Amino acid sequence: MGNVTLKKIAELSEVSIRTVSRALKNHPGVKPETGQRVLELAERLGYTPNIAARNLRLNHSNVVGIIMSSNYSNNVAIRKVNDLQKQLEGEGLFPLLGHLPKETEDLRQILQEWAGLVSTVVFLNWRSQLNPAVVLHGLPQQFIFVDIPNISDFHSLTIDRSRGIRNGIAHLVESGRRRIARCGNIPNRESGFMQAFNDYADKEVKHFYFEAPSMFNDGIELAPQLISNDIDAVFFDTDRMAYGFLKYCWQHAIAVPQQIAVIGFDDDPWGEYSCPALSTVAHPIADINEEIVELALNPAKPQKKEFPTRFIKRESV
Repeated sequence: MGNVTLKKIAELSEVSIRTVSRALKNHPGVKPETGQRVLELAERLGYTPNIAARNLRLNHSNVVGIIMSSNYSNNVAIRKVNDLQKQLEGEGLFPLLGHLPKETEDLRQILQEWAGLVSTVVFLNWRSQLNPAVVLHGLPQQFIFVDIPNISDFHSLTIDRSRGIRNGIAHLVESGRRRIARCGNIPNRESGFMQAFNDYADKEVKHFYFEAPSMFNDGIELAPQLISNDIDAVFFDTDRMAYGFLKYCWQHAIAVPQQIAVIGFDDDPWGEYSCPALSTVAHPIADINEEIVELALNPAKPQKKEFPTRFIKRESV
């Protein structure tokens, strides 16, 4: 049966070749009874791989699609993907990676081609011009959005960044710090700092904001301003920015944390080995990925869940 063609299947099932092609991809535009007839015929003739046919009938598979940005290259992003792959494989599931295209039709084409092989798709990135209700309309998969705001009608797993930030600020205030600066430019950090400083408005805590790109060299370049303003604690938007500041302190004999306490954000793996070891706020990577694995194994109705960041105290505070 190795020479079975789409044309042969179309003739036997009394539909067009285009309909057969769409049915084999589980396209939502095909009538269910027609699609089922085509799939059964294709499987019986040996045209469709058995695993795909079985997955289409059962609406479940052991392959999980992961859609991410084509420039998914920063340290935290890589750790998220690597941990998710590890957790999936630990449960007998296998990741299928894809890059997020710019256009609606391009994304729909990817998802349609995955239908039958992939029953759960995880979005680690999204584009503001894409409308989930339009892009995903009629597609058979279960969709999970991770840390993407304003998602409804699909699984939405979000991160509460304010929890870890507020706990970090609480430690600084309770340890006697009163001139606390935030350095960086990442928007999703803002609310956590505002909430934290409002918590201690009655303790005469003065807070400062130094806006700058959140890279290593920016931590070095901001250091003189922090020191000249008598800042006694600084919270950086990223660990890499904090590393730059620690380097400046080492070069200029500024004692950390005695003269100034330092906290970063991201829980970079090297933070534990810096001198002093860097206190930081950690993303809930493992917790979110555990939830993704659970949903992949046991599909459920769309739900919204929020996962808090956590403050990790080390030698720099």
